[in-house]
Amino acid sequence: MNRPAICRKSFREVSAVDAPQTEALCAAMEELNEMKALTAALDLAEQGVSGFAIFEALSEGIRRVDKRYEAGEYFLADLMMAAHIMRSVMETALVFPEEDRGTCMGRVVICTVQGDIHDLGKQVIREILTHNGFEVTDLGVDAAPDTVVQAIRTHKPHILILSGTLQASALSIRGTIRAVEASGLRKTVRIMVGGPAVKDRSPRLLGADARSDKVLDCLRICHEFMAQAAGEKP
Repeated sequence: MNRPAICRKSFREVSAVDAPQTEALCAAMEELNEMKALTAALDLAEQGVSGFAIFEALSEGIRRVDKRYEAGEYFLADLMMAAHIMRSVMETALVFPEEDRGTCMGRVVICTVQGDIHDLGKQVIREILTHNGFEVTDLGVDAAPDTVVQAIRTHKPHILILSGTLQASALSIRGTIRAVEASGLRKTVRIMVGGPAVKDRSPRLLGADARSDKVLDCLRICHEFMAQAAGEKP
């Protein structure tokens, strides 16, 4: 398994990839088959498929795992195995050399909100942002509003990403944003929300600046936020 490929490109360079090309990776993730997932990812990398497309295939596989967990077909140990496979694939098939990272694109604080322990989607977002030059502070799962506020004070992020999967997490997301507002820090940070909990909700009604449901869309929005912060047109 020593066929690593460098798959680092700007989000603007990502082109559409036919589903059949990435289905093997998605299916291997869903089946929790690490060897198949590694082989499929390495094959994609050798074919010249972008690292972002491989990330997207990984995230689709994770969404399938999560659906099976919600349906009672998978259990917590299966979620942990999926997270292990995701990291294994990224470390083996995707190489992002330190000298190619360039300058920091921006600072991000990310977490799964209080009362929610779903972590897989957040992990994918964290990794793709990190590997594309963002400095990411991950507060983990079940993050209390006060913890988020303190992280903003400490790390001074440009972007705050709040994730939630459970239906009740929408209320936790709104409560966290209200805590940020009450702290007087709201104007210092742009807020993005994501996850099934807010899939059909307006980010503005939650007090956020944007909502993202896909990995590449999240990366694109982060770049837009940083462009706005630099005084460029959105």
